[in-house]
Amino acid sequence: MADDSINSIKSRSPAAWFLVPGAMVLLAVAGLWRGGGWVWLGIAQLPLLALIDTWLGPDRRPRAPLPSWLADGLLMFQLPLIVALWAVFAWRVGPGADALAGADWLGLVLSTAFVTAYGALPASHELGHRDDPLRRRVGNLLDTFLLAPYGVLSHNHVHHLKLDTPIDAETARRGQSLYRFMMYMGWNRHLESWRVEAQRLRRLGMSPWSWRSAVWRGFAQYTLLLAAVAAVAGARGVGLAVLVSVLALLMLTALSYAQHYGLTRVPDSPVRTHHAWNHLYPLTRGGMFEITTHSQHHMDVDVRYWQLTPLPDAPQLPSAWACLLLALVPPLWERLLRRRLDDWDRRYAEGEERRLAAAASAAAGWTPANVEPT
Repeated sequence: MADDSINSIKSRSPAAWFLVPGAMVLLAVAGLWRGGGWVWLGIAQLPLLALIDTWLGPDRRPRAPLPSWLADGLLMFQLPLIVALWAVFAWRVGPGADALAGADWLGLVLSTAFVTAYGALPASHELGHRDDPLRRRVGNLLDTFLLAPYGVLSHNHVHHLKLDTPIDAETARRGQSLYRFMMYMGWNRHLESWRVEAQRLRRLGMSPWSWRSAVWRGFAQYTLLLAAVAAVAGARGVGLAVLVSVLALLMLTALSYAQHYGLTRVPDSPVRTHHAWNHLYPLTRGGMFEITTHSQHHMDVDVRYWQLTPLPDAPQLPSAWACLLLALVPPLWERLLRRRLDDWDRRYAEGEERRLAAAASAAAGWTPANVEPT
């Protein structure tokens, strides 16, 4: 009986890990509500997630079947949770500010930014790949809090076509620090989205400045968000809300940084499973709605997140939460990734990719791997 009991616990549906994103937001909301030192509870989750995820070790099992209504419901529910986070944030900055002192203000901003980034991004990413208007709209609203209400334009129409090439703003170059990449991607993703939307409007015979532009609609949405914050917390709340959004946007670039760092692909060549890094750890996969089961996602964007198949033979990195922390210290990150990229160059790169990889290593000041002529 004891053995049966243990086995039943071990075989518990791994779909339970998909409750992690909601739990992250709720913990942060509770911390902001309590005030004082509790406001650090949001950002404090990052090292805890990294530690537990690494301790649990890789999880390469396919997901148990999950009903579509439940899987989509978990994604959609992130929107009211993020709204609640920002509502408590605005209240704490305004009428509830007396519970904050000194460093509490920093904890408030960092916690709200971190949980906005990783409470909203994985769900909005999945919803942004859907065809139906309702789900795409919810994803768009989530992106509004990240100061990227039209970021899906760049992601879907540039990144998925140009990944691992110099054209793609979401691919970090070898030797590029996280801090340089944050600024590079944060700005260029906006530029890419503006170009994509301008091209769409021109094809329809409209001016890129048309009021029908998704860019203007995005700015209007963000303005309404700031107006709501102002109604509760005044000018100080607006200033801090913009800071939270900017930091959240920069924080989410850290995930993109880890998912394609240093990889190379011949422009317009077929996308293969070795063109993305994967992070197959339980808290990573569940906490990010399988966005880190990355290789198959790039092979077929229509596969829903709970149906993605982990590919152990594709390029692997540690827990995404651990990678976020390592990337904050460029020498540690480079030490890890140079070994992984040396392995990628030998085992995965093919033909012209090897020459591109050698050139990328040389540009980074690394000793390039020997490349045999093809």
